[in-house]
Amino acid sequence: MLHETLSQPAIFFYLVLGGFASGFLFDFKNIFLSFFKKKKILNQILMFFCVFFTLFCLYFLNLKFNYGQFRFFSIVGFLLSFAIQRFLILNFVANPLIKCYNKIKEKRNGQKET
Repeated sequence: MLHETLSQPAIFFYLVLGGFASGFLFDFKNIFLSFFKKKKILNQILMFFCVFFTLFCLYFLNLKFNYGQFRFFSIVGFLLSFAIQRFLILNFVANPLIKCYNKIKEKRNGQKET
């Protein structure tokens, strides 16, 4: 068998990891922007940087592990892992943390008023 055919599971694995890493980059962007209270210009600059880095990551991983060949499974694996990471982090990590933070903030505000 060809080396390219034998290494497709490894290629898919690396592309899935790249998709997860790109999703975390967008999470860090959102955390960073939460400190600056909706600065539109900063948001646009960071969004451009994140999209550029994500596309660069996809291109570099394809070049490094898939010999520069864009195949359906590689693009779908990257995008699917990116979407799954964004969905999982948002629903199972970020929302519970936001709820805990809001409860703590309400308790602190209630203590200051009395």
